[in-house]
Amino acid sequence: MIGYCTNVHAAESLPDIRSMLNGPVRSVRQRLGWETLEIGLWLNQTVVFDPAVASLREDLDRLGVIVRGCNGFPQTSFHAPVVKRSVYRPHWGENDRLWYTKRLAEVLVRIGHGPVREISTVPIGHQELSSEILPVAIKNLLDLVDFLSALEDESGIRVVVDLEPEPDCLLECSSDVVELFDRLGDAPAVRRYLGVCHDTCHAAVVREPQAQALSAYEKAEIRVGKVQCSSVPIVDLSIPDQRNFLRELDEPRWLHQTSVESDSGVARYEDLAAVFDKHEGLARVHFHVPVHLEHVGPLQTTRNEIFTALAALPQDADRIVEVETYAWSALPHSVRPDLVEGVALELESLV
Repeated sequence: MIGYCTNVHAAESLPDIRSMLNGPVRSVRQRLGWETLEIGLWLNQTVVFDPAVASLREDLDRLGVIVRGCNGFPQTSFHAPVVKRSVYRPHWGENDRLWYTKRLAEVLVRIGHGPVREISTVPIGHQELSSEILPVAIKNLLDLVDFLSALEDESGIRVVVDLEPEPDCLLECSSDVVELFDRLGDAPAVRRYLGVCHDTCHAAVVREPQAQALSAYEKAEIRVGKVQCSSVPIVDLSIPDQRNFLRELDEPRWLHQTSVESDSGVARYEDLAAVFDKHEGLARVHFHVPVHLEHVGPLQTTRNEIFTALAALPQDADRIVEVETYAWSALPHSVRPDLVEGVALELESLV
């Protein structure tokens, strides 16, 4: 079953979550004509500590909505006017990240479905922090492993927390993840309760071949608990029409890390502003575009890499596969369909 991640909706309180479930989520299921619809539920720290959060299970059951996983990456507001680097905070060197993730695991046990449930999380933190925070981050992750083990003993539900590599973060590609797991130790519980969330967009931007990344995880016996199907635009900077369209993707809320491959090699930029004076090379931009589209305006996309990744995955009946196109609201109006129709088209294109 393929679902979609609800961080596309600006639902940042419990009433907002209920409105989202009864509004666009229900409409997507009805548009598809499916008996049930799976979602990856984004719950920020305000929602998970709401005393009434467990009552969401009643809404899910009534609406035919399945939740096997949560997006625990953005801990605070993900739809503020400016998010940028704040999406990586708190990081795994801070106790607030540990407390939030523990609480999210408890909530997922109470409202979720299935014997194995997944939570995606930040890739330790942004590179600005340097690797000096890793000892504390490792301590917190091992604390989390102990907590999740006790939670399974108590509830019978196994919750796995999946670290999600992202450009310009301390975990950026598969080698970073493998190195971290080496430092976490070889206790069986580490790989039982920690895994990786593979985002096809992130791998495309850092130009790590999808199959290569997934093979590295399999070789290191690191489970891929979640795959986020996402696509990015490819921009030929030598073509004025494509450069002009790229400017339409420059918006103030989220970071749009970019890699540019030219005859001189691959250059990396944290955001789009630094790219606009470049007039050669192929740019890949961290901007999640609709996954059913091979072109967005004049730009090609990395849609085909999604299928490469899915084909390279080892069998795992408990793995979550979901669409994560959170940037609908930032798409230029010329290429932005109705949200419900767009999400439905994305899901239909992958089943």
